[in-house]
Amino acid sequence: MKVLDLFSGIGGFSLGLERAGMETVAFCEFDKKAQLVLKKHWPDVPIYDDVRELNGEKIREEIGAVQLISGGFPCQPFSQAGKRKGEEDDRHLWPEYFRLIQEIRSRWVICENVNGLISMGLDQVLSDLESEDYSCQTLVIPACAVNAPHRRDRVWIIGRKRDVSTSECNGLTTS
Repeated sequence: MKVLDLFSGIGGFSLGLERAGMETVAFCEFDKKAQLVLKKHWPDVPIYDDVRELNGEKIREEIGAVQLISGGFPCQPFSQAGKRKGEEDDRHLWPEYFRLIQEIRSRWVICENVNGLISMGLDQVLSDLESEDYSCQTLVIPACAVNAPHRRDRVWIIGRKRDVSTSECNGLTTS
């Protein structure tokens, strides 16, 4: 399965997805230091700078078909550690993520964010995905569930196009 990794950071999503047998075909990461890490570990995978300038046509022309879009869109608009401005925050980039989902129409979507998204934007994210015919599952997984020494709840949203067959759900085929 070919993956477009948005808001890539240093590639944590791609590392895990590749361990599950998937292939990262492109990153989109704004931070120049994080880009250096991505280039070191994935030297042949293109990195796009700004999600606001990326579009589905460019991805299709330069990368080809993408079956999964993953990414943890910026959490600052929803975080307890910030001012919680939500949609009023310049870093609110869910609309850009969703625009790319609409343009690319991948079979799968994986989103991640802070627990504050639940009260400030989760309903919109789910509504947007469902409007594009994705069936969604939301999970809250604390960091301590993977042996971290703190709780730090994270919200995960997994969406699949409703026309994805059951056999593709069982084992997430890599074709």
